[in-house]
Amino acid sequence: MYLTAANVLHYLLDKRFADSADVVSGKFAVRGLSRRNHNFRVTSGTREYLVKQVRKWDAEGRASLEREAAVYWQARTNPSLAPVAELAPRSHAWDPPNAVLILEYLPEHAELYDLPDRFAPELARLAGQAMGTFHRAMQAEEHLSLFPAELPAQLSMHETKEEDLADESPGRREFVGAVKKYPEFGRALDQLRADWRPETVIQGDWKLDNCLVSPGRDRLRVVDWEFAGWGDPVWDLATLLQSYWNFWVLWPSRYRIEEIQPALRATLVGYARPDIAERAIRFAGARMLQTAFEHLDKAERMTAEAIRLMQASLNILTRPERARGQLLGIA
Repeated sequence: MYLTAANVLHYLLDKRFADSADVVSGKFAVRGLSRRNHNFRVTSGTREYLVKQVRKWDAEGRASLEREAAVYWQARTNPSLAPVAELAPRSHAWDPPNAVLILEYLPEHAELYDLPDRFAPELARLAGQAMGTFHRAMQAEEHLSLFPAELPAQLSMHETKEEDLADESPGRREFVGAVKKYPEFGRALDQLRADWRPETVIQGDWKLDNCLVSPGRDRLRVVDWEFAGWGDPVWDLATLLQSYWNFWVLWPSRYRIEEIQPALRATLVGYARPDIAERAIRFAGARMLQTAFEHLDKAERMTAEAIRLMQASLNILTRPERARGQLLGIA
């Protein structure tokens, strides 16, 4: 069953996650929140859910949502994964035939990306602390058997074959072709793969959009665990740093890097591992390629935003020392 805003009610009624009385009384509501997947915020009386279904009905799309469902299930059933349960929303159900995941919705939490004071150092420090605490708690080797150990696909973008892009937009195909034309990208990405140090469970997509701040602004929750795995903690840190400075790269006339730097430094302070700051900058350069790729989801050609992201990525990957000073304001 392919879910839409029109038929999600019937699906939830069938699964007993909604009540027909709420529909009659006007206490049932659906709002689309689609991003990588088809997401719906559903209210039925006092109950609220996030309903997720794969967007691309292929092996890769289903596998990513299956991984996320497995993470939530293990967090509920395995005491050693309490740090995951502390961060992630609760899972109510997983429907494999329809590739539908029903999660707890946190209505009073706000996305860090959307907050007016998203660059506040105290919020950045909170995000860094939550990440550091999680990584340190998940270093036991017993977790290696529960999570896949693989390198992010972004680190091999320069090796992408044309047949692997057959279903992608013309803009994405043009972008990957441009990356492959620059040997500097290939050398830098090869080096990052060689520098990969798997030592803990990582969330895999720890960006501002996936960080939910509690009403008291004293707790962080993290959503979208589709890329969770056993990996290098620097990848999560790089993803968060890069999602901050994207504002400057994409909209330089609106966001000055000096306005963002305090948040970047506070993130590193909260994470409490200054030894990996330089590696995080280099990996963030690679993560920026993925952001550009995502921006071109339905584009007929490369956009100015994607070109800026690609140029910034190249600058970071080839001159990380300069990027450290320019982006973090640290000599």
